[in-house]
Amino acid sequence: MDNNDYVPRSIRLADFLVVFSGFLHNIASSVMTLTEELMEISIYHANRETKLTKAQEAFSQELETLQEE
Repeated sequence: MDNNDYVPRSIRLADFLVVFSGFLHNIASSVMTLTEELMEISIYHANRETKLTKAQEAFSQELETLQEE
């Protein structure tokens, strides 16, 4: 079978739509990943602040008991 007569098809609007939809999908995926990471950071920060506050309260109570004695 000789492919010397083969002519590739021309580029159509559908080809551009496929590329554009892939680009939008990648952008949406990046935004979703960014928001997930921001949520994880905010949860980490909230947990850290809670633990820090509890530690400061415990330290203050121990300091008050030492000062009373």
